[in-house]
Amino acid sequence: MPHPVSFDGQRRQLTLLHAADLHLGSDDYPREAFQGLESVIALTRRLSPDALLIAGDLLDAQNIPLDTVSYTFGALGGIGCPVVVVPGNHDTLLTAPSFSAARLPANVRVLLAPQGEAVALDALGLTIWGRPVYDHSPEFRPLQGLGPRPPKGWYVALAHGLVANGSALVGRSSPITAAELAQAECDYIALGHVHRFREVTHGGPPAFYSGAPSGTREPTVALVRLDPSAGVSVRPVSL
Repeated sequence: MPHPVSFDGQRRQLTLLHAADLHLGSDDYPREAFQGLESVIALTRRLSPDALLIAGDLLDAQNIPLDTVSYTFGALGGIGCPVVVVPGNHDTLLTAPSFSAARLPANVRVLLAPQGEAVALDALGLTIWGRPVYDHSPEFRPLQGLGPRPPKGWYVALAHGLVANGSALVGRSSPITAAELAQAECDYIALGHVHRFREVTHGGPPAFYSGAPSGTREPTVALVRLDPSAGVSVRPVSL
């Protein structure tokens, strides 16, 4: 069932592909991880979404081969739509001082500001905010710093962390609470870290884990439709 949105005459209908937890360079399932990337790229080309969002753990570690990194970003650079990535706890290569975002393809943006940052895709009327994981600890709050809604257009948050409450969050790193989800001033929260498609909406904007495209028995991404009349709808797409 679509989630209603407030009326904004300047919004237009958009389709987003939300992926997470690709873990390219993984020692546990290296070939399957590459197959997951290829599946995401093939689906993007087939569905022609307005943008591809990657909610963390694109890569698996800091010491993965540079040709894996080059291949990954080269592949993302060839899909024909904007790609926005927020680093997760495994993306230590992306958050390392040696990483240079200046070398990325023109259509790929990695959100690197430690306090969180927003990128405006003006041609789409879409603003995307995300806070990268530099410190995967109980003190790090993935949604902390989410700014107020822009005056026009759609507003989407990217976050990589664990949604839970009460004792389930004690000692857990990168926690996200139900209260934070409920109070978020945006139209959709694209989550990563849990490798299964799952809705975790708590009275605020729709919030979903996309699942992972590999390393799981049910590889998925999420297809998100932002409609100014019908609202926001989200469904899993099996890979």
